[in-house]
Amino acid sequence: MRIRPRLAALIPVATAAAFLCSCRSGGNTSPADLVLRNGIIYTVDQKRSVAEAMAIRDGQIEYVGTDNGSARYIGRSTRVIDLGRRMVLPGFVDSHCHPTSAYKYFFELTLNGLRTIPEYEKAIRDFAARHPDATFVRGRGWSNTLFAKTGPDRKLLDEIIPSIPVSLSSEDGHSKWVNSKTLELAGITRSTADPEGGVIERDPATGEPTGTLREAAADLIAEVFPGYTVEELTKGLEAYQSMALAFGITTAHDASVDVPGNEVLAYRALQAEGRLRMRFRASVFVDPAKGSAQIQPLLEERNRNSGPLFQTNSAKIFLDGVVEGSTAYLKENYKHLPGSRGKMLCTQDELNTICAELQKDGIQIHVHAIGDGATSAALDAIAFAEHKNGKRDARHLITHLQLVDPEDVARFKLLGVVAVPQPYWFMKDDYYYNLQVPYLGQKRADTEYPMESFFRSGVAVASSSDYPVTIPCNPLVGIQTGIRRSKPETADPREVLWPEERASLEEMITSFTINGAYANFVESQTGSLEVGKSADLVVVDRDLFSIPATDIQKAKVVLTLFGGKEAFRDSSFSN
Repeated sequence: MRIRPRLAALIPVATAAAFLCSCRSGGNTSPADLVLRNGIIYTVDQKRSVAEAMAIRDGQIEYVGTDNGSARYIGRSTRVIDLGRRMVLPGFVDSHCHPTSAYKYFFELTLNGLRTIPEYEKAIRDFAARHPDATFVRGRGWSNTLFAKTGPDRKLLDEIIPSIPVSLSSEDGHSKWVNSKTLELAGITRSTADPEGGVIERDPATGEPTGTLREAAADLIAEVFPGYTVEELTKGLEAYQSMALAFGITTAHDASVDVPGNEVLAYRALQAEGRLRMRFRASVFVDPAKGSAQIQPLLEERNRNSGPLFQTNSAKIFLDGVVEGSTAYLKENYKHLPGSRGKMLCTQDELNTICAELQKDGIQIHVHAIGDGATSAALDAIAFAEHKNGKRDARHLITHLQLVDPEDVARFKLLGVVAVPQPYWFMKDDYYYNLQVPYLGQKRADTEYPMESFFRSGVAVASSSDYPVTIPCNPLVGIQTGIRRSKPETADPREVLWPEERASLEEMITSFTINGAYANFVESQTGSLEVGKSADLVVVDRDLFSIPATDIQKAKVVLTLFGGKEAFRDSSFSN
């Protein structure tokens, strides 16, 4: 099966006179710095035009059109790249991720990609052997699918590292696995009550903590481990940028940073030193239960971060947890926990109040909502804020959207809310079989992660990875999975998750480009390849519209430009 864009969205480059005129910059044809020719340039403009050539000067797009038309932009000092019919797309936008967590992935103990408990044991032993003088061990990446509901046991860690504290975050970042030394230093015992919004998993027979701490319970060990320094975080961010640019990501939204905190200081230091090589936007964490006292510091922080590459214009609210922790807030009870549908992490009144205050001050709202109950509550609060303050171009974001009441889809459009899903997760994998079906029941598990419904209803959909929950965070993988909704290796139609929600290639590209730019208020700068915009683009080694959908993730980004400057070049691209 080949996937082509709608024919009406294409302008044949051989007969593109009107299009060519619209793409010139006021008739100015002085030499450009760079000209790309002989390509398949999918502009993602309003008409979804396709061109052959592009001229770039001073970091901005000067011309988009035919090869013949680009000749007038070529001077003695102009660099010319023959694309060899490779595809050019706007730079990708990851609208919900955690770049400041990169230090944990690149420089701490990582279990990501391992899929058996013996593999975990070996990785932990090997790390301990390589760091004999460590005074603590931190890491992440274990999967809930390998353990019972009560999570991994501290005893396994105790056998390997008994004398210093250990804390390992789960893949989703919502639980921590700790050893007995960590529990001891934190004062967590059988008699310690679960904190509000958190769960201390316990042995059903003895009541003793198992070593798994979920949601707010993980905060109980915060004082045991030192915070990350600015130097560590900047090291991680530089590693993140190299990885992201190799995937063609030129804009990323850090979904939760603390103020005050070293995360913001790390971004600010990199910007001041000229070491930011891509565009970042970030959401500052707020707790609705703590009220409007958080607003003024957030506004002050926004004013401090007004540079072109790093800004903090939004506020992050966590409404619930995750299905695998039985902490997502559902409209109906969990199948495996009769009488429980999870809990919101604040009251509806608290949520309404903080959202109204944020909207009044022009702060974008960014909500974590996994369960259908949480999504409805978020929309209710945004509607409350709009009723109190009046309608405005707020572009509030609701992310994850694992379960959504079908009646709420239309409310996204009505309220102008941007849907921010993670299409990488749209498949029947071990989470589906080992957690989602048993925890939610077959019907709800089979109607997870709507996508096409949002597009069909006219909702702005901005795709994201939630890195480092998703590794690798390659948008081409997300695009393919959003189209196929199955694991890449399967051809069995029964293994497609909710086939009616499969999106088109055109829609998936839109979600990773212009819609991501729109979600971050930068659509006038990036997200499409149009005259006057920043030359943020990726060159892909093949035309995605001319290959089977199963081969999209096999495509490779061979060149990334940000602001017209080369930010990544694959060794295979020698032009």
